[in-house]
Amino acid sequence: MVVQEFGTENTETFLLLPGTSCTWEINFNMLLEPLSKKFHVLCVNYTGFDGGDALFDTQEAETGRIEEYVMKHFGGHLDAVYGSSMGGSFASLLVQRRRIHIDNVFIGSSDLDQASPLVAKAETAFMGAFMKHLAKHPEKAMAKFSKVADAKGMSIDEKELKSSGLDDDYLQHMMQGFFETVGKTDIRSVKNQFYSDLVTKLDDGICVPGTKIHVFHSEKMGDKYLKRYHKHYEDPEIIPFPCGHEGWLGNPQLMIETFCRCMKTEPDKN
Repeated sequence: MVVQEFGTENTETFLLLPGTSCTWEINFNMLLEPLSKKFHVLCVNYTGFDGGDALFDTQEAETGRIEEYVMKHFGGHLDAVYGSSMGGSFASLLVQRRRIHIDNVFIGSSDLDQASPLVAKAETAFMGAFMKHLAKHPEKAMAKFSKVADAKGMSIDEKELKSSGLDDDYLQHMMQGFFETVGKTDIRSVKNQFYSDLVTKLDDGICVPGTKIHVFHSEKMGDKYLKRYHKHYEDPEIIPFPCGHEGWLGNPQLMIETFCRCMKTEPDKN
C-alpha cells in the first residue's frame, strides 16, 4: 500500500479511498488539486495497485494497514474520509472497527454488495475472466462495459453526461484508466480484491459517537441502495444527486462545497 500526501500545509485531514481495481489517480485526478487547497489530503493506492510486487490479500488486512498509517502519522484521527464506490466499504470498516476516529465519513455510490463465499467465488471467477479479456481487448472494453453500466445506472452516453452538469466526461476518463490499470495489474490482486469485498461483512446500524456518515447517492442507481445505506448506518445523511454512478466526480467544485457544508467549514475562495 502506498499513501501520497498533498496540501500538507493545511491542518484538516482528508483521506481519499479509490474504488475497485482503481488508483487515486483514476478516481480523484480532477478533485485533488482544488481539495488540497483546503485540506491535507491523503491518497491511498491499495496493495497490488501501487506499483509494487505484493498482491492484494484481504480487505480487512488492507484496512489494518490504513489504520496503522493513520495511527503512526496522525495520532489515530482524521477529519474526513471519502470512499469511492468500493472505497466506501473500506471507509465503513474503518468506522466499525473503531481503531481510529473519523469525524466525517463520505460514502460515494457504494453498492455494499455482500455474498456467501460460494456465491462470491462464482462471481469472482466470472469477473476475473471478463476483466482479463477486456484488458487484452481495450478497444472493445467500453462497448461491453456499457451493458453493465446501464444495469447499474451508470450512463456513459456523451450527450446525457454533458447535459446533466454532473457527469461531464468523468466516466469515460475513469473507465479508460480502469481498463489500463487492470491490464497491467496482476489478475490475482484484482480477483482477491473483488472476492474480499463481497465476503467481508459490514455491521448493521453502524454508529460511533462523534462520527457522521454522509452518503452521496446516485439516484439512477435506484432505491435498493438506499435500503442498504439505512441498514448498515444508523443515521446516515443521504445526499442525492441526479446522476449515475459517481457522476459528481466530474464536478469537483460541487463536491468540495458539499464536503464543506457537511463539515461546517468554509470552502476555499481561490
